[in-house]
Amino acid sequence: MIIDFQLLRYMLYGKLIQHIKRKALMKAPAYERLREVLINYRPARSLREVPFEDQTFTVFDLETTGFFPDLGHEIISIGAVQVQGNRILSDKTFYEVAKPMLKTPKKIIKLTKLDPNEIEDAPAFTEVMERFLAYSKDTILVAHPASFDIRFIQTMLKMYKLPPLSCYTLDSQIMARMFFKKRQCRLDSLISRFEVPQLDRHHALGDAKMTANVFVHLLDMAADRGIRDYASLQLPLSKIKKKIRTAQL
Repeated sequence: MIIDFQLLRYMLYGKLIQHIKRKALMKAPAYERLREVLINYRPARSLREVPFEDQTFTVFDLETTGFFPDLGHEIISIGAVQVQGNRILSDKTFYEVAKPMLKTPKKIIKLTKLDPNEIEDAPAFTEVMERFLAYSKDTILVAHPASFDIRFIQTMLKMYKLPPLSCYTLDSQIMARMFFKKRQCRLDSLISRFEVPQLDRHHALGDAKMTANVFVHLLDMAADRGIRDYASLQLPLSKIKKKIRTAQL
C-alpha cells in the first residue's frame, strides 16, 4: 500500500518535476563532463589478475531518499574509503552530499542526520558522481550490498541518458556468504563479529569505513582459502549467487 501511494504521488507530479529539473541539468557543463568520464572509466582487464595485496579497492556507500530509483528516489550522499591489500587508506576518503530534485522526506533526514540546509546547498548528482568516479578510477568498487548501490547508480545514470557505469565490483555481503550463514551477513552482524569500531550508521562515510574494515577481514579469510585475486574469487561467488537465486524460486 505504501509503495502504491509512492507510485501514485510520483506519477502525479514527482515524475514531471524530475523531468523538468533533469532536462535543465543535462544542459549544464557538469553533465557533459560526466558523460566523458563514464566513457573513459572502463577498467583495464589486467585488474582482474592483480594480487589482492597490490590491488586498490574503493569501498563506498550511498545514502538515498528511498529504495526505488524507478519511483523517483535519489542519491543524497556518497561516502568512500580506499583499501590497498589489507590496509585501509584512511587519508584517502571521499564524502559529498548531493541535492536531490525532489524534497528529501523527513524520515530520511532523521535517519541520516543530514542537515536540510546542507542538502539544499549541495551540488547536483551529476557533479558529485563526476568527482566520485575521478576518485575511484582504476580501482575495484566494493559495497554492502553492491547489488543495491550499483543498481541505484546505474538506474540514475540511465534516467539521465548517460552511459552505464563499466566497472569491476565486489559485493561484500555475498563474500560473507562464503563463510557465514545468511542472517550473519548483515553489515551490523559483521561489524559485531569482527569488533569493528562503531561509527555513525546511515552516514555514507561512516558506513563505508565500517564496511572497509569488514571487507579487509573477508579478504584475509579468502586468502586463507587460496583466493588471491579478483579473477579467482569469481567462481566461488558465482556459486553462492546461483544458490541464492535457486532459494528464491
